[in-house]
Order: sequence, then C-alpha cells, then structure tokens
Amino acid sequence: MNHLKIIGAVSSVATILLVAPIAFAQEVTAPAPNTGVTSTEEPVVTTTNSANKAEMEARLEEAKKKIELQREEAKAKLETSRENTKKKIEAQREESKKRIETTREEAKAKMEAAREEAKSRMETKREEAKQRLSDIRDKKKQELALKLSDRFDNLNKKWTDHFTQTLDHYNAILLKIQERADIAETNGKDVSAANVAIQSAKTAISTAQTAVTAQAVKTYTLDASVVTTTDTTDTTVGQDELVKRLRTAFQELHKTVFNDLKALRDGEMKNTRSAVQGALQTLSQIPKVDDDNDDNTSNQ
Repeated sequence: MNHLKIIGAVSSVATILLVAPIAFAQEVTAPAPNTGVTSTEEPVVTTTNSANKAEMEARLEEAKKKIELQREEAKAKLETSRENTKKKIEAQREESKKRIETTREEAKAKMEAAREEAKSRMETKREEAKQRLSDIRDKKKQELALKLSDRFDNLNKKWTDHFTQTLDHYNAILLKIQERADIAETNGKDVSAANVAIQSAKTAISTAQTAVTAQAVKTYTLDASVVTTTDTTDTTVGQDELVKRLRTAFQELHKTVFNDLKALRDGEMKNTRSAVQGALQTLSQIPKVDDDNDDNTSNQ
C-alpha cells in the first residue's frame, strides 16, 4: 500500500515537470490582454539635427556669397577710386609742370630783354673805359685793366644764371612736395597747413625770381668819368696817378658787384630756400604721411 502511494506521488511529480515548460512557453507567447484601448502612436525617427545642420549650411553658403559679392564691389570701388586719384594727381602734376615751365620761360624772356636793353648802355661805358685805359703806357697794366673791366659783368651774369638754376631746382622740389600733399589729401590726411606752406614757398620763389632778373640787368663796367687826373699822362707822375685812380675805381666796382650778389644770396635766395624747407617740414609733420596709398584707402 505504501509502495503504491510512493509510485503515485512520483508519477504526479513527473507529470508536473513535463507540463510546466509548455505552460511557461504558452504564457510568454500569449497575446496581451485586451483592455479595450487601441494604441495609435507611431515609432519616432530622429531627423531634427540633420535638418538644422542642412539649414545652417545653406545660410552659411548664402552669407559667404554675400560677403564675396561685397568684397568684389569694394574692390571695384577701390580700383575706380585709385584710378580717379591717379588721373587727378597726373593732371595736377602736368598743370604744375606747365605752370613752372611757363614761369621759367617768362623769367628767361624778361631777363634776356632787360639785358638787351642794358647792352647798348653798357657798350657805351665800355668804349669810354677802353679809351681811358689806352692812356696807360705800361702794356701789361693796360691788358690787365681791360680784362678787369669785362670781368665784373661776366661775374654778374654767371651768378644770376646760377641763381636762376637754383630757383628752377626749388620749383622742382616744390612740385614733388605738392604731389605728395595731394596724395596725402586723397588718403584722408589734413594737409591744410602744408598747402599754406607750399603757397608761401611759391610766393618766395616768385619774389626771388624778380630780384634775380633785376640783378641780371645791372651793368658793372668801369665808369671812365670817375678816373680823372690833373697831371698829364705823358709824365711818370701822371701815369702813376692814373693807375692809382684806376685801381681805386676797380676796387669800388668789385665791392659793389659782390655786395649786390651777396645781398641777393643772403636775402631773397635764402628766404626761398627756407620757405621750401618749411613746406617740406610741414608736410613731414602730418601723421603717417608716407603710408602706402593702398593701405590708407583700405583703412578708410
């Protein structure tokens, strides 16, 4: 009896072990209980980051194109401004050159005309001086006196021509200063003080040219009327007196011509040089006046 109970119990346990896996599998695969509510929610795919990235790239590309277009427009304007500035400066340079050349030619013509006018007056004095010098019996002294009588006029001509060339040089320097001031002005610099200094230098050059022309027409020929002697030139005493008076006359003539030339050199010519130097210094005091034209335009 006990044996039958034990066998029956074992059989029941075996049956449970065999049935349990099947029940577990059915429970796992069984459909969810019907609650009466139907779900309509779709699976969500994440696309927000990709859309934002594409939009940002499109905007960046558009901004890049706008910047490039603006850069090309600015470059075109810069080139146009540069060409206009260049043409303006070239026109001003040519105008200044023509004005300087005209002034030079006018000064030269005035000087030549004045010299021609004084030539006849000088020739008369020269002939009178030669007549007086012919009274010197010592041939060496006579030849020396004749050379001296012409030397002072030649000396005056030499120095007045030199002063004229110096003024031409000052004009050339002033032209370059004016050109540099024009470039600085187009770059936005304040060149009002420089322009005032340039105009002062132009006035000084004009004044000096007038003074040089006046000096050029002066004659420095021996005036025979001041060489008089009460003694006859046939005697030794008379000859000595004649030579003495001629020496004194030549010394006075020498003093006169050098005083006149020195006054011109230390007067109008020196003033002109100072005026040109002043214009250059005034221009150099402008901040960054020597900066490159392109850099200045870009900064603007």
